[in-house]
Amino acid sequence: MLLSKRQTGTVWDMVCNWVNSQGTGTTFNTKDYLNELADVPVNPWYGNRRYGADYRLHQYKGYLGRLGFLKNTSYGKWEVLKPIPDWFNLGHAQHLFHYKEGEKYNGMTRVEIVNNFSQINLHGKKTIVIFTL
Repeated sequence: MLLSKRQTGTVWDMVCNWVNSQGTGTTFNTKDYLNELADVPVNPWYGNRRYGADYRLHQYKGYLGRLGFLKNTSYGKWEVLKPIPDWFNLGHAQHLFHYKEGEKYNGMTRVEIVNNFSQINLHGKKTIVIFTL
């Protein structure tokens, strides 16, 4: 199956690109992550700070941790476990978490999404059960 690249310029894309730029095996702290991504676009209608850039950045960092791309090694410290594929978009993540309804997302089942990762390896205590048989 030919997988298309995720949409560029979105907050998700910016987060994935930043994480990938850190390199596998490196660690970063949350403060640096937030500072480096301080210029991400925010919809003005959110109004409430809870829905602002920091909220989304923390949310997406958490998603990547639950999916096994990042590992929270200690308070405020994260390790990059593996690169995020350039085809993997926010919709794929939300589909794996069952946030999106339906059997398929972009023509792929949850199993097919996982199978497209090169040997997905979920680490840590807070990993998601992606599918059940």
